[in-house]
Amino acid sequence: MITREDILRELELMPLWSLRNPVPTLLELPVSDLPVELVHTPTAESIALPAIDVPVWQYLRSEDDDYLFALTASVGADEALLLRNIFMAMGIKVAAAPIKSLEEARDFHPKLVMALGESIAQHLLQTSQPLSDLRGVIHASAGMALVATYDLTHLLQNWQDKAKVWDDLCLARQTLQSL
Repeated sequence: MITREDILRELELMPLWSLRNPVPTLLELPVSDLPVELVHTPTAESIALPAIDVPVWQYLRSEDDDYLFALTASVGADEALLLRNIFMAMGIKVAAAPIKSLEEARDFHPKLVMALGESIAQHLLQTSQPLSDLRGVIHASAGMALVATYDLTHLLQNWQDKAKVWDDLCLARQTLQSL
């Protein structure tokens, strides 16, 4: 019968290799040797609340000031290309709008706001409804018509929703023509 030592010698691991003593479990260690640190439990007064991370958005406006697009500030190259194609399909030219809120947009007098993304639409409409409920409806926000649709990142990951966005863009165009 071949023993463990025979196998280790054949693999040239003997006599260099040997079994270690088993590591003691926590129950076998004396209490003084346990790797425990005393931690101060904070009171309610000493707990510092984390800073709230406010999402950063950017606003783009059409040159004729009919549209105001609200979208996330972090737009990658693929998202920018998709957005450019959307603008070309709609036949509009856009410029950056140096505003931080929808109330500041009144200076541009946009007739319609396109909210690209669920979080943006929810913030602008002051609601927690999902985007599926907000799409396909003309909303009023800050005295302007608002149409909510999917964000650019979602469209790149879910190409089948591009038809829904096109429906939202057509709804926006029809609404703009009726204003």
